[in-house]
Amino acid sequence: MAYIEGYPGAKIKSTTAKHWGFIAIVTVMLIGIMAYISKDWRAELPSILFTVSIILVIIIFVSFKVNPMGWRKLVKRSSFDRMLRLDRIVADRLAQLDDSHFIFHDITFELFHIENLVISPRGIFVIGKIGEEEQLQIKDRSLYAGGELLDKLTGNVWRVCHLINIVIDKGFQTKIMPKPVLVPPEAASVAVKNFEGITIVTLDRLNEFIETQKEDEIAQDLVESFAFYIKKRYT
Repeated sequence: MAYIEGYPGAKIKSTTAKHWGFIAIVTVMLIGIMAYISKDWRAELPSILFTVSIILVIIIFVSFKVNPMGWRKLVKRSSFDRMLRLDRIVADRLAQLDDSHFIFHDITFELFHIENLVISPRGIFVIGKIGEEEQLQIKDRSLYAGGELLDKLTGNVWRVCHLINIVIDKGFQTKIMPKPVLVPPEAASVAVKNFEGITIVTLDRLNEFIETQKEDEIAQDLVESFAFYIKKRYT
C-alpha cells in the first residue's frame, strides 16, 4: 500500500477556522493601529477603512488560493459536497498503488493548491480532477468540458509542475519535470486524451498510467528524500 499523507476534506474545517481567525485579528489590529497613530481618527475613518479593506482583499485572495474548498464550502455548499466526493474517489483509487509510491492530498505548494501529488520511481505526477460531467473538447486551443472553459485548471496544473521542477533543481541538483494529469472521476471514457502536454485519463486507468511510465525513472533514495521534503515543509 502506498504511503499516504492527508485525505481530501480532512483539514478543511481547521484550516478555514485558522484563516478566519487570522483575518479577524488582522482587521482589529489594523483598525486599532491606524486609529491610534491618526491625529483625528474620526475624520480619517473613511481612509482607514479603505486601506484596511484593500489589505483584507489581498489576504482573502491568498486564503482562497490555498484553501479553495474551504471557501467553496462557505458559498457553494452543494457544489462543495459534490467536489469533495469526487476528490475522495480519486484519493481512494490512488491508495491502491504499491508502497513505492508517496501520495500527498490537499496540500499548498508555494501558494498553489495541489489536489493530489504522487512521487514514485516512475516519476512525479500532479493530478487534478475535472469536476464537470460534460464531454471534453478542444476549441480555439483551449480545453472545454461542454461549455465550461478549463483554462484555470490546466494552467494551475502546469504551473505547479514547473514550480516543483524548480524546487528539485535547486534543492536536489536534479532536473525532473512532473507529469500533469487530469482525471474526470465519473467519466467512462474521454474524447480528449492529451492537451498541451497534460495527460487525461479515466479513473479506472489512472493507476495503470502511473505504474507503466518508464521514461523518467527516479532513484528510490531521491523519491524518499523529496517525499520527506514535501511532508516536512508543506503538510
